Amino acid sequence: MAEDTRNFPLFQVDGITFQLRTWTELDWLRGYGTVFSVMDQLPSGNLCFGVDGPYGRLFIKYAGARTVRYGGKPEDAVQWLRHGAELYQRCAHPALIPMLAHGPAGEGYVTIFPWQDALPLRPMPPSDWVRTQVRKLPLVQSLRMLDGVYDLHAVLAAAGLIAVDFTDEHVLIDFTNQRALVCDIDQYKQKPAFNTRGRMPGSPRFLAPEEYVMGDALNEDTTVYKLGALAFEFFGDNFDRSADTWMGPPKLYDVAARAVFENRKKRHATVRDFLTAWRGAVSDTRL
Repeated sequence: MAEDTRNFPLFQVDGITFQLRTWTELDWLRGYGTVFSVMDQLPSGNLCFGVDGPYGRLFIKYAGARTVRYGGKPEDAVQWLRHGAELYQRCAHPALIPMLAHGPAGEGYVTIFPWQDALPLRPMPPSDWVRTQVRKLPLVQSLRMLDGVYDLHAVLAAAGLIAVDFTDEHVLIDFTNQRALVCDIDQYKQKPAFNTRGRMPGSPRFLAPEEYVMGDALNEDTTVYKLGALAFEFFGDNFDRSADTWMGPPKLYDVAARAVFENRKKRHATVRDFLTAWRGAVSDTRL
């Protein structure tokens, strides 16, 4: 049964109300400017802020608070955020939001990014506005968005990284600049990687079967599964992945459907294999 968070205390920063299990020291935030947004309901254990000040508009991710939807220890969230900072330092790509700075802050740790005027692809009840608007885009634009995310993961795979906790929540859609941006690679694993949790983090729509089995290997075909699931967010139905629900070009369906096979031996073996097949299908499509 999900924990009832309604009785946890409320706090304020710059007039914005948010919720924590217990208060955490936030005086360090003042140096970055005025808080205009607080994201306090994340299951990652991070408390996130939009701040406007002397360094411009920033997105600040803080680990160390006892957030209401995170059942783990704050020190574990800190370790994951440190891990993520190391990955951002190693990897740069136009589809990955760049990290500007990181380090200790207050009782925990922060990573700092430029604020993006973009919205997560993940449906936000009661509205599915973002995904609806994405599906109204000209085909060439939506394909360009997907290609950027896919190319990023080919680069990450070449660095030996497996996508863990990658969902539509971590894909931001920037309609003004017609691009998709990945905003969170904190839990990506270096090969060789294994399922150490039984049920790995992330949306069920993006979890490959091996992410439910303790001890199973997490390979590039695990990342491929997630990239295929993302295609269904753009063009299909991630609950009913039949051809009948697919609204994109048929040849792209064949590539996406292979990517999300439950039998991992039938998927594309590597992200590069998937990307090559996807781009080939795009080339064969009348845009």
